[in-house]
Amino acid sequence: MSFRFNILADFYWESKVDKVLDRLSTIGYRRFFVEQYYGSSLEGITVVLMCQNPDLNLKQRIRFSKKEKKIYLDLMLDLNQFLLIDQRQKERVAAEKLIEEIPVIISKYKLNDFNLPKFESDLKKALSVLL
Repeated sequence: MSFRFNILADFYWESKVDKVLDRLSTIGYRRFFVEQYYGSSLEGITVVLMCQNPDLNLKQRIRFSKKEKKIYLDLMLDLNQFLLIDQRQKERVAAEKLIEEIPVIISKYKLNDFNLPKFESDLKKALSVLL
């Protein structure tokens, strides 16, 4: 059994969130999580980093598919902030949001055997290079 963890993005091009995705790929987070096991009640998480114009009034989407045993969620990034900060800061902000928000969202679901403390620890470990 392997755990699938994917990070995608929907962003305004000037925010350069694609460079954050490139950096995430180079640290090999997917490979790291594929080798982990957290229990049979959740087999994957797909995150979309949303960094769009606030005037669009986009709302965070969160969906748990019992059939697929996966959580799909948006993490909202502040476009105005991303237009002002450098690439290193963008990576740090994205990593911090991932580390802070994903475990909170997971904890809202009744997942009988999901090892949330191990996942949280692994998430911090996998993304620590960006902090």
